[in-house]
Amino acid sequence: MADRYDLIVIGGGPAGMIAAGRAGERGKKVILLEKTNHLGKKLLMCAAGRCNITNTAPLEIFVKAYEKGGPFLRTALEIFDNERLRSFFTLYGIETVAENKGRVFPKSQRADSILKALEAYLYDHKVTIQTSSSVLRIQAEGNCIRGVETNRGDIFGRNVLIATGGLSYPATGSTGDGYRFASSVGHTISPLYPAIIAFETAETWVKSIQGTPMKNVSIAACQQGKKIIEHFGEALFTHYGISGPAILDMSKRLVERLPEGPIRIHIDFKPNHAFHELDILLLDQMKRHGSKAIKSCLTFLIPEKLVSILLRLCDIELQKKAAQITAPERKKILKQLKGLSLTLVRHRPVEEAIVMAGGINLHEVDPRTMRSKLREGLYFAGEVLDIDGPTGGFNLQAAFSTGYLAADSII
Repeated sequence: MADRYDLIVIGGGPAGMIAAGRAGERGKKVILLEKTNHLGKKLLMCAAGRCNITNTAPLEIFVKAYEKGGPFLRTALEIFDNERLRSFFTLYGIETVAENKGRVFPKSQRADSILKALEAYLYDHKVTIQTSSSVLRIQAEGNCIRGVETNRGDIFGRNVLIATGGLSYPATGSTGDGYRFASSVGHTISPLYPAIIAFETAETWVKSIQGTPMKNVSIAACQQGKKIIEHFGEALFTHYGISGPAILDMSKRLVERLPEGPIRIHIDFKPNHAFHELDILLLDQMKRHGSKAIKSCLTFLIPEKLVSILLRLCDIELQKKAAQITAPERKKILKQLKGLSLTLVRHRPVEEAIVMAGGINLHEVDPRTMRSKLREGLYFAGEVLDIDGPTGGFNLQAAFSTGYLAADSII
């Protein structure tokens, strides 16, 4: 007779691994199914391979960060919060450090250390792991789950956890399978769209300064003359447009509004200085370096690569002496420093999204257990749910917390 498992976990990402390990820790017979050839492929890409696992923010900030998904996540965050997550990794020899804005990383700055700890957790609690194992469909009898059909045969179990991730980075295995599985047993899927993603611009000059960072800037986004959102932080010019933490944190709002037409963003390079204060700084530089080209004065205020672009936008010769700059020309420069404009025309392909918005309707899932309200024995965790947070460790914490809670709730 075929083995019968207490829990079948579909998806070898952070939510699936923590859930499988926790269920095994509770003495359950668990199998973890991963469609690619090894676990944690997307995890290894997190924060450019550094792996921002969580944030030091207090619970109420976490709840607020997920917006409409926050109240749903409260129980999961209370049961397995950021401190408990850090303690878990400490037990597996992973020291963590907090950086700017509360972002928490492994001290090694290596995502593979996090993956190795999770794999050790699975091994310690005797979880069966099957890689290169694609689930074809969920099997059910009446209202109850009975197992899954895979490319390697049927697997039977009284509980199934869908932790397949979203649609982003399909090469890592996130191809939207979980939405299909959930829909096939009666669940509804909220509209899907990228929540953390970069943008392409109408301005092609960005390509000439790709890779140029902008630190401590304020970015305001407007459409049809009305401000949509404003954010302070870092941004980055790319060959196609603009990216970076500030843009990514704004991106969900911008994606929602793009169908209504192009969006103008205005970058204030010196948000802590009022226009007249910046004018005084610029005048001082021009007086000090009057015999030098104006571009040498501006490197005091903005990255050198950006200076040439700014002066071209002002119709000012790059080699014009600082002492020769007229008052109207100085005002042009100041306006660019306080509001360089770009036109966002589209977001990057969905496959490049760090996180997807939308997913399994939260009204159909019990937030106290992550159990389906429609099918007995069906659970959900991670990005497959209609939950998304900003950058900074919030999305990985949600994955770990929901996976842990689901495993704790298995009957």
